[in-house]
Amino acid sequence: MEMLQVCSEYLTDREYEVYWFELGGLRRAIGRDLGLSDGMKILDVGTGWGLFAIEMAKLFRKGEVVGIDITPEVDTARKFTKRYEVADIVEILKTDATNLCFLSDSFDLAVSFLGMRDIHMTRGEKGVEKAVQEMIRVTKLGGRIALCITPPEDMETQDQRLAVEVEGEVFGAKSLPKEFFMNIFQDNHVKLTETKAYYTRKKLTAHQVRVELEEGIAIARRVYNRNVPDFEDVWREYGERIETFGYGMYSKIILLVGKKSARS
Repeated sequence: MEMLQVCSEYLTDREYEVYWFELGGLRRAIGRDLGLSDGMKILDVGTGWGLFAIEMAKLFRKGEVVGIDITPEVDTARKFTKRYEVADIVEILKTDATNLCFLSDSFDLAVSFLGMRDIHMTRGEKGVEKAVQEMIRVTKLGGRIALCITPPEDMETQDQRLAVEVEGEVFGAKSLPKEFFMNIFQDNHVKLTETKAYYTRKKLTAHQVRVELEEGIAIARRVYNRNVPDFEDVWREYGERIETFGYGMYSKIILLVGKKSARS
C-alpha cells in the first residue's frame, strides 16, 4: 500500500500573525485527548505565555492549573489569564523547573508543552532530565505526566527537520529524542501509556523566518542571556535551505503520556 506523503503548506502573512497563539488548534486537541475532568490539579512546566494552561482551563468547569516558568514571561502569562477570563483557575508562578517548589504527590497531571527545549537553553540536557524527574516527583501515585516534544527522529519533512536543527544549534533549544524521555520514565517508575503525533501542516516562508529569527535572537540574549550568533551569520548558514524548503516550526508535535506507578 502506498504511504501518504506528509507535506506542509506555507503560512499566509495573516496566519503567521496568530500562528503561535492558535497552532491550528493543537493545544485544545491535546487538552481534550488528555481527558481532563473537573476537580483536577494540573501543573504546566515551562508555561511561557500560559497558552496551554489557558486552553486546559477552558476545558474545566472547576479545577486548578498552575503554570510555572523562570523567565519574565510569567508577567505576560498572568495578563493573558485575565484576558481569557481563567484567572480564577490558572495560577502563574515564577519558579525553577529543575527545583519545583511543591510537595511530592501534589498534582493529578504534570504537563509540558514544548517547555523542555527552553529548559535545555538554560540548563542543558541534565537540566531537562532533572525537570522531568521533578514533574514525576510532584505527580500523585496513579497520576500522569504528559510531554509535548519535537524529537528529531520523528520529523518527517525537510522543513520540520530544519526548524528543529536551527532552534537547537542557534538558540540551544535542543529537541531531545523520544528515547531520552522514555528512559527517564522507566527509571522513575512511570509507564508509557500513549504516544501520539499532532500536525499543524504549516510552515513559515523565508520572510517570516527572518522576522522569527531576528526576534528570537534578541529574546535569547535579553531573556535567556544566551551568547547566540548574529542574524547575518545564521542566515549565511541556513538561509538557502530555508528559502528552498521553508521552516516547519511546530509543524509536528509528539505527545508522550506516562502513568506514575510508584513514588520516586
